[in-house]
Amino acid sequence: MVANGNSGISSMLIATDGSVYADVATECSAWLASRLGAQITALYVIDALDARRLAGHFIKHIAEVLESFPSEGIVETVRDYYRRQGEEALTRAAGICERHGVECETKLQSGNVVKAIADESTKADILVIGERGEDEEFETGFIGSVSEKLVRKINRLVLLTGLEVREFRRALLAYDGSEGAREAMKMFAPLATRLGLEVDAVQMVEEGEPTTALREVISYFKEYPVHLSTHYLVGDSHSLIIDHAKESRCDLMVMGAYDNSMADSLALGTTTDYLIRNSPVPVLVHH
Repeated sequence: MVANGNSGISSMLIATDGSVYADVATECSAWLASRLGAQITALYVIDALDARRLAGHFIKHIAEVLESFPSEGIVETVRDYYRRQGEEALTRAAGICERHGVECETKLQSGNVVKAIADESTKADILVIGERGEDEEFETGFIGSVSEKLVRKINRLVLLTGLEVREFRRALLAYDGSEGAREAMKMFAPLATRLGLEVDAVQMVEEGEPTTALREVISYFKEYPVHLSTHYLVGDSHSLIIDHAKESRCDLMVMGAYDNSMADSLALGTTTDYLIRNSPVPVLVHH
C-alpha cells in the first residue's frame, strides 16, 4: 500500500449539548474538518426518555426556566426551554464552524440521546463528542456516561475531547499487536499523513516480555511520509501510557476499541476505558 493522502474522512458528526465540553469538541471538529475538507453536521438531542437526567437539569436551571416563561403551562414551558437551549447550542456550533470556513448542517431532535446520536452517526465517517457534558453531575458513574455508551455502541470512528485541545502535531498510537490495534494503525496512517503529524507508537510490556509488536508498526509506516518513533513501556500499569503522552507532549491519542467480547458488560478494567477516562488529550477510537 502506498500512501495517497486520502484520510477517509469526508463527513463528521458533532454531538452537542451546549456545554463547554461540547463547544471545545466543536472547535476541534471545525479545525480538523478545515484541514480535511470535510463537512460537519451538528446534532442536539433533547432527551425525552431519561427522566432522571432531564429532571436534574431542570432543577439546576429552574429559575432561568420560570423567569423566561412565566405565563405558560409547566409542560410547555419545559419543552420550549429545552428547544431553545438546543437552538442556541446549534447556532453556536454553526458559528464556530463558520469561523473555520467549514460547512455545517444543524439538526435538532428529541428522543433517547444515545440512540439518536448512534443512528445519525451511520451517515458520517466520524463522531466527535465531549467526554463529559452539561449534566455530568447526574451521570451514574462507571460505564454510564453518554460518551462511553456511544464508544461501545457505534461502529464508527469516535473522537472524544476534554477541555484542553491543541492543534494536532504529535499523536500517540497505543499498540498491542491485537487485530483492533492493527486496524486502528491502518486507519490512522493516511490521516497522520494528511495532517502532517508525528507519530509516537507505544507498547506496554512486562519485564522480560519479547518486544516485537512495534516492528509491525515500523514496517507499515514505511509506506507513509510520517516521522515515526517507537517506545516500549515496561510495566503493567496503563498509567505508563498516560505519563508517556504527557512527557512526549502528544496532542492526540489513537487506539483500537475494546479487545474482548465482554467489554459491553464490564464497568471498568479495559485498556480503552482507562485511557479514555484519563487521557490528557483527545482520544481517537477505531472500531
